[in-house]
Order: sequence, then structure tokens, then C-alpha cells
Amino acid sequence: MRKIVFLLPAAAFLIGCGQSNQFDLLQRELINLKKEVSQLRTQQKEIKMNIMDLSQRVDNLSKNVAKNSIEIEKLKTFQKTPAPSNLPKEGAEKVTMPENPVDLYKKALDAYYKGKIEEARQYFQEFASKYKNHELYDNALFWIGQTYYAEGNYQEAINAWDRLIQGCETGEIVECNKYPMAMLKKAYAYMKMGDKEEAKRILQEIIQKFPDTEEAQLAKRKLEALR
Repeated sequence: MRKIVFLLPAAAFLIGCGQSNQFDLLQRELINLKKEVSQLRTQQKEIKMNIMDLSQRVDNLSKNVAKNSIEIEKLKTFQKTPAPSNLPKEGAEKVTMPENPVDLYKKALDAYYKGKIEEARQYFQEFASKYKNHELYDNALFWIGQTYYAEGNYQEAINAWDRLIQGCETGEIVECNKYPMAMLKKAYAYMKMGDKEEAKRILQEIIQKFPDTEEAQLAKRKLEALR
């Protein structure tokens, strides 16, 4: 009986020590969890910064692509334009709208490149109304949309690009080299208007329809930035 009485305090002491050890263990686990949460928050901030940086890089790349596109179009039209056989005579009346489709297109592109957006649009619209069977017809439609986009009139830009996109999808337009870029710029326009969901849908469609194009790569990067 005395042994039992003696053992009871000892058992209580051991139980108390066990509970204390368990409490210390829980405290250490709690501290570790807090550290992990802090690390996750830091990583999340870094990810957000990386996304913002990636988004900026995509926007800059898009601007460079558009600028290079202008330069390429200028070179193409300059190469296709034949040298004039006769110089204009002194006092001859100047023609505001060139009769040659390539000259008209070049004039429109030059106006855009010089920042004369409204004038460029008038030339592109003239081209689109006169030369629907020309190989540069889809280019003219694209640049009509681009003039509106440059002015911040995104809905009109979308309407112009829809005309190009629908024409390519129905087969009405045969030469459709601007089809992927029109879709990409349409997505950008929706983003500017705040409709990110529609922009994402179009970007995904570009990736599916034109997987091996530069526009598809730009669409992938833009989607990653929007997530």
C-alpha cells in the first residue's frame, strides 16, 4: 500500500512531463507552420512581381512586333512598286488618291507610319472598297482596325478586325496572312475595354487555330499574365 502511495506522485510527475513535452512539440510545430506561411507569402509576392514583369515584356514585344510589321509592309510595297516611267510634268495637277493599288496602299502605310492616323485610315478604306480581290486586301482591313486602336476607339477596331476574321473564315478573303494578328489585336482590344474573359477566350482560340505562329506564342504569354 505504501509503495502505491509512493508511486502515485511519481506517475503524476511523469504525466506532467509528458504533457509539457507534447506542448513544447506543438509550439515548435506552430512556429514552423508560421515560418512556412511566411515563406509562401514571400513566394506569392515574387510570383506576382514576375507576372507583372512578364506582362510588361509581352506588351513591349507586341509593340515591337507591330512596329516591325510596319517596316516589313513598307519594304514589301516598295519592292512591288514599279519605278515610274515618266516624271510628272511641271504644273500638272497632283492626284490625291493614287490609281495604282500598291501606290495607294503604300501611301496609306506611309501616313500611318508618320502618325497621320485619320489620313491613313481614309487611304486604307479607299483601298478596301476598290480592291477586294487584291492580295493586300486583308492587310488594308487589318490596318483600318489598327488606326482605330491607335486612337483608343477599341470597339471600332474590333468591328474592323471582325470584318477581316469573318471574311477569312467564310473564304470570302483568300489571302489571310493578317488573320492571326487580327485575332491577337482583337484580344488586346477587349483587355483594354476590361473584358478579360472574352480576351482569354480569343487568346485560347489563337493557340488552337495557329499553334506554330508567333501570335500563338504571344497569346500563351498573355494568358499566363492574365491568370
